[in-house]
Amino acid sequence: MSGSSRRRTGAVAVAAAVVAGLLGSGAFVWQGTNAAFTSTTNNGANNWTAGAVTISDDDSGTALFNATGLVPGSTGSKCIKVSYTGNVAANVKLYVASSSGTLAPYVDLVVEEGSGGTFSSCTGFSGTTIYSGTLSNMASTKTAFGSGVGSFAPTTNTDTKVYKFTYTLNASTPDNMQSATCAATFQWESQA
Repeated sequence: MSGSSRRRTGAVAVAAAVVAGLLGSGAFVWQGTNAAFTSTTNNGANNWTAGAVTISDDDSGTALFNATGLVPGSTGSKCIKVSYTGNVAANVKLYVASSSGTLAPYVDLVVEEGSGGTFSSCTGFSGTTIYSGTLSNMASTKTAFGSGVGSFAPTTNTDTKVYKFTYTLNASTPDNMQSATCAATFQWESQA
């Protein structure tokens, strides 16, 4: 056999081997993607729902105090029940949301947190003091959740605390405070 015939035969053999290899690998891939047996498993219907922190009070939209005609030494007390109806554990803090007036530095305020009593009556109230100072001090230092007062930490959706507020017009209130006024909005906030 001549040299050129051997080269041609070798080239044909190489070409045939390449074609056979491509066909063989194609068949292997085709067989691999069309397996006779399959199996799957899944975990469906997954859901996520956020919790809620919800509080309310029993004041029916009425202010704790509307005290008039005060003279040095005048005092008064009132209670309010705060209810937590959220569905996650939370912390509740009391602070002053807004205030105004020139009489606030002379209004001494004691706030207690406990149980017993309602907005209509403090009968049966028992608690511990969470703030004692002037209204103006509370209004300037307890202005948000982070600086608020109280230890109410409900873990269920049926928890309550009663807060008793006692004010006294300071005995050293000066004459120039006659007819002076002040106002404050107390706010409870829950966070989880």
